Amino acid sequence: MAIQARPLVFINHGESDQSDGFIRHVERALNDEGFNVFIDSDERRGRGMEHIFRAIDNSNVALVIFSDRYTASELCLHEAVRIYDRRREGKLVLIPVFYRVSEDDVNMFNGRFGESFLETLTIQGFRDHPFAEHWMRNVNFICTDTGFTSADYSSNDTSLVEEIVRAIKRRLQGKKLPRRVQDEKLPSPLDMFMPKQPNAQEGFGKELLYVAIAALLCYFIIPFVFTDWMSSVSFSGSLLF
Repeated sequence: MAIQARPLVFINHGESDQSDGFIRHVERALNDEGFNVFIDSDERRGRGMEHIFRAIDNSNVALVIFSDRYTASELCLHEAVRIYDRRREGKLVLIPVFYRVSEDDVNMFNGRFGESFLETLTIQGFRDHPFAEHWMRNVNFICTDTGFTSADYSSNDTSLVEEIVRAIKRRLQGKKLPRRVQDEKLPSPLDMFMPKQPNAQEGFGKELLYVAIAALLCYFIIPFVFTDWMSSVSFSGSLLF
């Protein structure tokens, strides 16, 4: 079932005390302007990643709010990968926001931003995390998009929020909003990072095929070989006599 709804803004952000108030400020301002808002941290508890990835795929805009603790969450980094994939396909407007963290620190993984990233990589006891390079490259790509830095607005979050809302409205102007598909079954969101496992039924079918071929070989070839061997034995016996 497809329904037409108000534009959906997906907010991707790390769990940081200093950014929580800012996120709620952005949410209220967007709601006042007629936008639906999906905040990832509100949905992570008790909901699967499939639900969050579906929201990204249904979104018209994604705000990636970088803070010093952004990289402390693997799920947050996975979401950012999906967001940039949709942006690259032209299906989503992406706006990065550097909140109380410099763009250089984010791009170069320096300062507290980089320290949080190292903590995430070593949480399982090793540094060679399988997704480390992929995550870093994706963050670098996001940094190339036009966005906002809180330092440019002093300590006045209200001005920053107003500019963000204006930018969203401006960038959506004239765009045809897609209808959202809610009943479509999506694959598990982490499947893109995991090797595909063979289908058990496919493997069983192949085994049956091999057995059938072997049976046919036994039925047709072995009697032929046996008959040919018996003929040669009979011929050899006749020569002896």
